[in-house]
Order: sequence, then C-alpha cells, then structure tokens
Amino acid sequence: MIVEEILSLKDKVEEIILPKIVISEIENIANNQRSKGFEGLDELKNLRFECKHHGITITLAGERPKLDEIRLASSGELDAKIRDIAREHNAVIFTSDKILVSMCEIEGIDVEYLKHPPRKKPLKRIYDYFDEQTMSVHIRENVRPLAKKGKPGDWQLVKLAEQTITHEEIDELITDILSIARSTPDSFIEMDEPGVKVIQLESMRVVIALPPFSDALEITAVKPITKLSFEDYNLSDNLLQRLQGRAEGILIAGSPGAGKSTFAQAVAEFYASLNKTVKTVEKPRDLQVGPEVSQYTGLRGDFRKTADIILLIRPDFVIFDELRKTEDFEAFSDMRLSGIGLVGVIHSTTAIEAIQRFIGRIDLGMIPSILDTVIFIDKGQIGDVLELRITVKVPSGMQERDLARPVIEVRDFETHKLKYDIFVFGEQVSVIPVDRTITTHYQPLPPHERKQIEKLIRRQINGSQIKITKIGKKSIRVEVPADDVPLIIGRKGKNISELEKKTGYRIDVKSLDRDSFAFQDAQDHSIIEGQIPIDVRFTKRHVVLSFPEYQRGLSIEVNTTDKVLFTGSIGKKGEIKIERSTSIAKEIIKVMNKGETIYANPK
Repeated sequence: MIVEEILSLKDKVEEIILPKIVISEIENIANNQRSKGFEGLDELKNLRFECKHHGITITLAGERPKLDEIRLASSGELDAKIRDIAREHNAVIFTSDKILVSMCEIEGIDVEYLKHPPRKKPLKRIYDYFDEQTMSVHIRENVRPLAKKGKPGDWQLVKLAEQTITHEEIDELITDILSIARSTPDSFIEMDEPGVKVIQLESMRVVIALPPFSDALEITAVKPITKLSFEDYNLSDNLLQRLQGRAEGILIAGSPGAGKSTFAQAVAEFYASLNKTVKTVEKPRDLQVGPEVSQYTGLRGDFRKTADIILLIRPDFVIFDELRKTEDFEAFSDMRLSGIGLVGVIHSTTAIEAIQRFIGRIDLGMIPSILDTVIFIDKGQIGDVLELRITVKVPSGMQERDLARPVIEVRDFETHKLKYDIFVFGEQVSVIPVDRTITTHYQPLPPHERKQIEKLIRRQINGSQIKITKIGKKSIRVEVPADDVPLIIGRKGKNISELEKKTGYRIDVKSLDRDSFAFQDAQDHSIIEGQIPIDVRFTKRHVVLSFPEYQRGLSIEVNTTDKVLFTGSIGKKGEIKIERSTSIAKEIIKVMNKGETIYANPK
C-alpha cells in the first residue's frame, strides 16, 4: 500500500525517511512467524526497489528502540519518537494509525492518513467451528482441527476436517479474531504477551499461542454450552442452608472441564437473586453472569491490588475464579479474614488436594479460619463435600497422650464422619486419611500377665470392676469405676508410678462411668460443679496448661465464660502444650490479658 502511494507522488517526493523503530517492529512481527511481518518485509524491499528505479533517496533515521521504550510502547513512547524524527527532518508522516494521525495534527506535524484496504475475511471464522454440542475447538497448523463435543465429564474428541490447516489459514483466522475483539461490544483482549494472547469474544474464550512461546501457531477456543441453576444440582438442605446463611470460605474444587465455573456462576446468580451485591474476581473474565454482577480482573495483573479495591467496595459476596499463584491465595485469605463472604474456585483432582494447595502458602493454623467448606465437582455434579475445624488432640494413628497437638479435622459435611487429620509432626505437615489409617494390632495380654496386673491394682482399690486393654507395645488402658480412679493414681501420681514400674507398662487410667468425674484431691485442686481449674503458664515457644496429675489422659473441653476454645486430652505429665504461633494459643493469651478465667469440663 505504501509503495502505491509513493509511486503516485514520485514527482513530488525527494527523500523517504524510514525510522529504525518501524523497521524493528516489522522485524519483530516476522520473527514471531506472523504473516503480517513477512508482508511488511516484502513491502520494504519493493519500496527500496521502486525508489532506486525512480531515483528517490531512502534514509534510515533514529535508533532502534531500547528495552524500556518497548515496555512503554502501549503508552505511545515509540510513536513519540517517530514524530520527533518527522519534526527534525521537516517531513510528512504517512500512516494508517488513527491515533498517530490525531497526535500529528495536535503537534502541527504534516501527516497523510493511509486507509486500510477492505479486509478479506477468512474462508472460515472461529464461530463456524462450533455447534450446539461443541465445548472447545483446538486448531494447530499442519494438524487437522479437533473439537470436544458433549458436556462436562461426558465428551468425545472428534475431527472437524480431513484436511490439515495451513500456516496461512490459521494466521488469517488469528487476524480475524483480533479484529472481532477490537470492534465487537462485550469482546476484548484480556492478555497480550509475546507468544500468547487471551481474547474474550463475548461468551467464548480464545487462547492464541505462537512462537516463541509455542513451536507453531495454535488456537484453543472454549465456549460454555451449559448454564445451570441451583435447582439443577439437587443441593441437600444442609448445604443450601450453609450457602444461604453465609459463605464463610467456600472452595469449589474439581479437575479441568469438570464444571467448576458452571457451578460458580450458578452460585453468583443465586446470591444476586437474594438482593446481595456480588462481585467476581477472574482472569480471564469468562463467567456467564447477569449484568447485576460486576466482573473484575487482576489490577495491573495482581489480584492483591484487586483485593484492596474490593475491601473499599465492601460487597456481600465475592466469587474468586481461579486460585493458581501464591499471590492469589494471599488475596483470597486477606479478603476472607476481612469478613467478606467468599467463594473460591481451584483446580484439583480430589477434595482433599484442594485443601493441600493452601498448605505452605498460608499458616496451617489459619486454614480453618479461611476455609469452611470444600465442594468437589465431578462430571458436572456435586461429589464430596468436606468441612474443616481445628481441635487439640492426639492425631489419628498415634497412641501416646503427650503427642497431643493442634489438629485440623476434615470431616464429611453431611455425616460429620472424620476423614482426614492435618497436623505438624516435627517440621513436616502430615495429611493422614483416617479411613485408611494403619493401626498396629497387638497380641492381647496373656492370661497370667493380666491376672498379675489385676492383683496389683486390687491392692489399691475396693471395686470389683476392672477392664484392662492393651493399646500399645508397652501401653495398657485400665478402666475402673470413677470413685476408684484417684486411688489408682495416688497423691501426685505416686501409686500409678509404682504400678508402671512393677508391670513394665505405661498405664492410661480411664473411668468406666464417663459421666461421673466427681472425684477430688482436697490438697491439690478440686472440681466444682464439673469445672476443672487450669494453671496457665507461658514459655518462649508454648502456652502450657497444667492439671492435677491424677487427671492425665482425661478428655476435656477448654472454655471461657462464653465460648469453647478447643477439645483435647491431658498428657501423661498432666499438661497440654500449645505452640504460641497457633490461633488457639493466641486466643488464650487474649483471654488472659483481659483478666478472664479459662477452665475445663470433662468430655
């Protein structure tokens, strides 16, 4: 086009000035294997040939753009350099860029606008590859185009043509997609990086990969074919009540294509139907929601900045689609701890893996405060639903009472059955599946050994009921009536220590009547109306709760005057140690600083 324009003015043109910035840009496009770049190189070669034939001088001016200038290209830095060259040489700028034309007119630089020739539409547009059953289309040069047809969890990969698609055909298709994105309402370019572009064409998401990111031109287009409401998922009354009340950190998990986003947009529209203000945070913005739901993306590519704005807007609910990078998890946690109703979407192959993706990114003790419920989507339907809570106990699979520690319990939401324990052991975070916990089965006590132990115990008590169970290689549990428990323990644990020496076993004493804990030691501490006073002390790393030694092994519930702090078991030294970095320890310190008292009740 420029050559034709120059030839029409050859009697008036004395010199053609080519900014090195322009040449560099054409070279870059060609290096990215774009046909426009090669067309530009051919145009420059034709221009030099025609200028030499007609005696017109060609001059290269300016410098190649520097890295910081390239980064500022979108703000007009390179176009400003071109205008400076034109002003310096008192030249006329020929361009098809309307913005550059306007800037030249403003700055008083002579300019000629070159109109684009009518764009030739490709023989086949991206929309032509879709029908009502097509979920996604996969186009790659020198490969036959493919499509996934069906519905989430039930689809087939089919060939759309017997002929492979050429480099030129896919390049024309890319040009057409970009043109539609720039000229169609509700369509936009979400990401434009060297080698990859993400475009939203109304409801269709298009990812374009090209060299150097990809080894060949490639287009992946995804279009939602299913839009469901809450009624289509057959939610249980319990789950519906949880979602209606307050989303206290809901996580929607599932594998790619399982239907996570479809369920997330149903959640968004459900909240909007309750007259709640709903926002989404997503990149790309492809959830199909109504106009009453605002869709945000990462501010300058950072969801943490978006979270700062959302905290100012104060919506009722936020749908976060999807959590990938550590920065996303931090933004999610910040919004949740700020009290915003939050629903996150995350890739995982199981429900527990969704929780594990938070480990290492968020302090372990804070996870139950951030996540309340995990909903796993499988083949477009709701699968496992898990809930989280924190407690202090001996983790599943362990025997020793002094191994009690803060444990995150992961339970089935509907049945409340314990499924996983998450805790710190040494410096390693362990996720133990309780249903598959490996337990060691020990041989029962030999009759003569059991009889000898019973004889030793009867020297301490008058009761006739004694139950002895082997619970470890060198551990036994002795269960006697509640009134006999203090007699076996003895003052300051003297009797139980002698029994352990004589039997060679560590002895765990339990009451046969778990509802009766009215025994007392008048010279130590007493239980008043079922309440056990606690001695609290602080070390550099722990908050230590101390109890009378005869209460070791006892399962208790630790309370303040108005709430339950945690449940746990007293260790063999009559203590419960809690690391100061945990949320439970921080709550205890807060209560003590207020001058309030904590106490325990037998559980």
